Amino acid sequence: MNFVKTKYLLGHFFAFLSVFFWSSLYVSTKILLEEFSPLELLVLQFVFGYLFLLIIKPKRLILEDKKDELYFVLCGLTGITIYNLFLNLAIDYSLASNVSVIIAAAPLFTGIFSFLLRIDKPYINFFIGFIISIVGIIILSFNGKIELQLNPLGDIMAIISSMGWGLYSVLITKITERNYDVILSTRKVIFYGIIFMIPSFFFLDFSPNFKSLTKPIILFNMIFVAVFASGICFIIWNKATSLIGAIKTNIYVYLTPVITIIVSIIVLKEKITLIALLGMFLTLLGVIISELRLKKNIK
Repeated sequence: MNFVKTKYLLGHFFAFLSVFFWSSLYVSTKILLEEFSPLELLVLQFVFGYLFLLIIKPKRLILEDKKDELYFVLCGLTGITIYNLFLNLAIDYSLASNVSVIIAAAPLFTGIFSFLLRIDKPYINFFIGFIISIVGIIILSFNGKIELQLNPLGDIMAIISSMGWGLYSVLITKITERNYDVILSTRKVIFYGIIFMIPSFFFLDFSPNFKSLTKPIILFNMIFVAVFASGICFIIWNKATSLIGAIKTNIYVYLTPVITIIVSIIVLKEKITLIALLGMFLTLLGVIISELRLKKNIK
């Protein structure tokens, strides 16, 4: 197996691994949201995540070009603050099923931004795969239940969140191209994300009950979410982006609802329906179709 093939497979493995962890951590998030508000949980998990990265590598990132600072600022704003904060707000105003479908459109925005910034060229398979995957995700989200309720404010927030992640996925390539240390660069992005969360304190309630962290189950889940969702997952996601690019990495976002359902079956003993199986099949088919075209472009 040559180096290019190994690099390609490793990139896909990292992309899948990060999405797998993000999708399976929803159980921990659900437990923590019983003790903290969405904003409180968001701030605490990223602060703890930042401290975790600081402990494992207490070094300062030296930039090759001072202009790169702008990319770190924008990545923190889009991928940490805008994506996460607007996602939580969207869930408060709209149905979770609506939000999950809109958030799943993030790979489309990644593709559009990549095409607009001429990082990649448009190709038909990407859009065909996107449509098939979204149909599958819609089936998974509603699972045969007619509960679609449009809420302009909530749905707009979900779109902003999805666009934030799409733009982050493109901007992070500007950082990974520099071959900076992935831990130090991820920590710097999280730092700016935390900074951009501060203004929301003036509009949203932020008064976390730190006594809740004395409960073993809450402390364990907080550490688990901080270490994986706000630390390790971002590291391996950024690494995947550096290996196979933003568009290829983001295709794995389509798998989020599929992994979530599988985890819920294993952990929560939930039953799977034929409709859910159909949705999973279409979602996976969309991923494969999007990827087939990309494989032809491997050099």
